[in-house]
Amino acid sequence: MLEEFRNFNKDRLDLDDLVTLAAFGRLLRAEYEAEKVDEPEFVNIQLMVLRREIASKMADKRAARLRQIKTQLHGLKTTAERREDLEKELAELETADS
Repeated sequence: MLEEFRNFNKDRLDLDDLVTLAAFGRLLRAEYEAEKVDEPEFVNIQLMVLRREIASKMADKRAARLRQIKTQLHGLKTTAERREDLEKELAELETADS
C-alpha cells in the first residue's frame, strides 16, 4: 500500500481508490506523529495531490449530473415552452449584438 501511495497515477484511479489512498496517507501521517518520527516530505505532497484530485473528480461528477438533469428537464418541456426559450435566447443574442 505504501508503494501505491508513493507512486499512484491519478489518471488511472477512480474516486474510491483516491479516497482510500488519502485515508491511508492520513493514517500514515498519524502514525509518524504517534511515533514522534519526522514525516517524509512525500506524505504531505501526495496528500495535497490526492485532495486536489478528489475535489476535481467530485466537481466533474456534479457537472455531469447537472448536465443530465438539464437534459431531462429539457425533454419534459412542451414544444411551446421550447419555442419560447429559443425566442428569448434569440432576443438576448440580438440585443447583445446591438
